[in-house]
Amino acid sequence: MFVVLDDQLVFPYMGTSGIAPSGHRGMYTGGSIGLATLRRDGFASMDGPGELTTRPVKFKGKHLFVNVNGAVKVEVLDEAGKVLRSSKVASGDQTKLKVEWNDGADLGDLIGKAVKLRFHQTKGSLYAFWVTPDENGTSGGYVGAGGPDFGGVRDQPPGF
Repeated sequence: MFVVLDDQLVFPYMGTSGIAPSGHRGMYTGGSIGLATLRRDGFASMDGPGELTTRPVKFKGKHLFVNVNGAVKVEVLDEAGKVLRSSKVASGDQTKLKVEWNDGADLGDLIGKAVKLRFHQTKGSLYAFWVTPDENGTSGGYVGAGGPDFGGVRDQPPGF
């Protein structure tokens, strides 16, 4: 189990060797506790340079966010692969970076339509992406055991 704390996942853990420094043996002898951390949604990444195209997806939100350390450009494609929208380069080391579109629009006109997203990773790592109705980037996804900034086990805006 983990707790979300700011931009990190925090995993408390414990382990035992079963042997004390004196040589005594027992189930909980020689125990230690620790705290491991991981970048939020940092379980896997696409590392650049490279390109990734999703399967056709439908979404309800109009704002695309990425978790990235580096630089990525995004295209929205129709099912045939025609480019419908291109983004500006999103760069930095952020777990919640809003993608801005070259035409200044959002994805509202594509809600409920099957589209593909193509990510052009020029350098660094792309860890996650999500589309949300919330312009502040809450994903609606589960957050393990929660955390101090959550009212429950989901990433939702206050009062949702």
